[in-house]
Amino acid sequence: MMLDGTLPVTLQYQLRSKLLENMANKIWAPGSQIPSERELCDEYGVSRMTVREVLKDLVQEGYLVRKQGKGTFVAIPKFEHEFTSTYSLSQVIEKVGLQSYFKVLSFKLEKASGHLQQALGLSAEENVYELIRLRYVNEELFECERAYVPASLMEGVTEEQLDRDGLYPTIFNLSGLMADEAEVEAQAINCPADVAKWLQLKKNAAVMHLTRITTAHNRRIAYCEIYIRSETYKYRYKQTLRKKGVYEEPQP
Repeated sequence: MMLDGTLPVTLQYQLRSKLLENMANKIWAPGSQIPSERELCDEYGVSRMTVREVLKDLVQEGYLVRKQGKGTFVAIPKFEHEFTSTYSLSQVIEKVGLQSYFKVLSFKLEKASGHLQQALGLSAEENVYELIRLRYVNEELFECERAYVPASLMEGVTEEQLDRDGLYPTIFNLSGLMADEAEVEAQAINCPADVAKWLQLKKNAAVMHLTRITTAHNRRIAYCEIYIRSETYKYRYKQTLRKKGVYEEPQP
């Protein structure tokens, strides 16, 4: 659709509006590659300079992402985490129409460290399964997760089973315990070197670090450490400022 140079608004403004409309209407889906500069010039009847200026602005504003040697892509939206008992990142991803999957990097049986004994309520003699996996969203690296599960809850488990069914369904299938509560803590940290390599980040890049202890029927069934690429994630919480008619000073 050619733009109209006789309108009282600039061609640059018209082109920006058209490109944003394509993204809003999912003509260009999150994570998808947009047409080249030349193709946009031909489609909208504008100069290469106009196209470049508009794309530059949209990249700076976070609507688009440039990938060296590949082209320009629609940015995957930043997922918002609200700390509630019903929060599920997988549900948030599905709600915005994106696809996600896990890739298992490592799966092994090991002795529970002192930290894991405390986190999972285990004795010094007990073992845990360690599962390290990456989550992709629309084929883009999103997070790295280290999960630890008491070995007694997943006797006879295989890596193929975990890869096919997922962590918590596998725990349920083998032990009958269904996750019903999770305690989550979050903080921004510099990414550990091994995780940065897996997430294809620079050394000491900022990531969101979540620790999650999951329980079922008051029994701790999993301890997870999750590292999320910071450009894809933010969190918020709701704070009550009045309680029983008394104003309370907001806490940081």
